[in-house]
Formats: sequence, C-alpha cells, structure tokens
Amino acid sequence: MYAQLLIFQIKTHAFLFADEDEEMASLPFWVAMAGLVIVTGVIAIMSDFLVDSIDGFCESTGVSKTFIGLIILPIVGNAVEHITAISVAMKDKMDLAMGVAIGSCVQIALFVIPLIVLTGWATDKNMTLNFPHFEIILLIMSVIIVSICLSNPKGNWLEGSLLMTTYCMIAMGFWYEKVVDF
Repeated sequence: MYAQLLIFQIKTHAFLFADEDEEMASLPFWVAMAGLVIVTGVIAIMSDFLVDSIDGFCESTGVSKTFIGLIILPIVGNAVEHITAISVAMKDKMDLAMGVAIGSCVQIALFVIPLIVLTGWATDKNMTLNFPHFEIILLIMSVIIVSICLSNPKGNWLEGSLLMTTYCMIAMGFWYEKVVDF
C-alpha cells in the first residue's frame, strides 16, 4: 500500500501535488543527497543516545515509558516536520502543509509498523499489534476527530482547537494511565 501511495503521488497523479509557482533548487542534487546521508547518520547516532537514556529518565522522574514514547518523543522527533508544516501553511500552501503533517502518519501506518512486525517475526521477537483497550479507543477517537476536521475544504480556529484539545486529552490520558504489562 505504501508503494502504491508513492507511485500515485510521484508518477501517476503528480499533477495533483504540483505547485503552481515551482521554485528552482538552489543546491545541486549531489550536495543535497550528501547532506541528507550525513544528517541521517548523525540523527541515527543521536537517536541511540536518546533511546538509551529513556530508562534512566523514566526511573528518575516517574514518568511512564508510554507517555515518553507517545507524547514527548513525537514532539521532539518531528519538530522539523512541524516547523515545515507551519511555515508552508503561513505561505498559504495548505495542501503541502497537510501533506507534510499527515504524510508522516501514513508512512508510519502503512510502512514502518508492518515492517517492524515482520522484522520481529523474522527475528523471533514479540512485536504484536495487541494494544490495550484504552489506546484503541483513543486511536478511534483521534481518527474520527481528524476525519471531521478534514472533511470540509475550509479550516477555522475551532477545528484547530479541537485537534489541540484532542492531543491534550490523549496526553493527560497517558500521563495518568496505569501501565500493565501483558
């Protein structure tokens, strides 16, 4: 499904995602790719440090790993993505802003999670999608609210407020959740 989405966006229906005022690239392709590879390597190393420090942080502060993994890490890890979405939205390019904001979720849902489950199966590690009921209810609630907000072509402050309130409710739910290993 992820490959189909990429083919749709890049090849067959690229005109739907084309920008009317195309900007010329200011960097040569090889410089951009070299920078991407270098930054990816640095981020991979820093991610290892971050993951290794989570256990100590959770023990010293009393914050659950679930809260760290579902609330704190996505904010920190996707900061550049958030800045990009906000900056293109301020330039009145809402299609691109929505693509950036939602594209990551689609990528995780259609590619990364199935890949992790298959990798766990191949390496004989338990990586099931058996989530607690609380998390399933929150996921369904979030999908419904986002669907409602995206269903009309015009946005307003109330829809943004609903999305922020939903996020705060989810954060509070995971802050007070009693984590049970199963």
